[in-house]
Amino acid sequence: MPVTSGQHIETDHRQPRLAVLLSGSGRTLENLIAAIDRGALDAQLVAVVSSKAGVRGVEIGERAGLPTTVIPRKGFPDDEAFTGAILDWLAPYEPDLIIHAGFLRKLVIPEAWAGRMLNIHPSLIPESGAAGKGFYGNRVHEAVLLSGALESGATVHVLDNEYDEGPIVMKTRVPVLANDTVESLAARVFEAECALYPAAISAYIRDNPWLLDSARKAHARS
Repeated sequence: MPVTSGQHIETDHRQPRLAVLLSGSGRTLENLIAAIDRGALDAQLVAVVSSKAGVRGVEIGERAGLPTTVIPRKGFPDDEAFTGAILDWLAPYEPDLIIHAGFLRKLVIPEAWAGRMLNIHPSLIPESGAAGKGFYGNRVHEAVLLSGALESGATVHVLDNEYDEGPIVMKTRVPVLANDTVESLAARVFEAECALYPAAISAYIRDNPWLLDSARKAHARS
């Protein structure tokens, strides 16, 4: 629900509430915590959900004092039921925006959450060609290197029900060097992600003030 020019929406001017979904090391969560601490992201982290048990991301959330849980995909009959379980668990924490931070499971986004989930992908969308189903982690960087591209980067986009196809919020570019390995390119891209994601989240919230209002109304209806 983009805001049209001249449209005025009343909000309560409160600090945005962010929930984080992850499946692994929690590096992106760690980065967001640091960005908030140093004032680079004006938001409040309210909850963390991991799709895997025993990963470092769960430890990061718990260490930060955030309500943290594990909801594995196994045991749910389909993606819709899995999504419902996550959103039901998050509901009491009333997030305005759900931030995907290395979350490797597909969600089916209900209408009430359309436009309220962001993802960061470790390549340029769409020009890299290293996006979509099956492209995650080092698979992305390997594909970029095999393509012979001279640059890579990262892209923040709004989540929809297709892999890596939602509207783009912001992207950043990094060079691909002649001697790059998957690991060296991944490290350079992640360094760029650390600046990009907080900036993109801030810009998206600023440009879409309806987020703070619609979240409250969606929870009131549930």
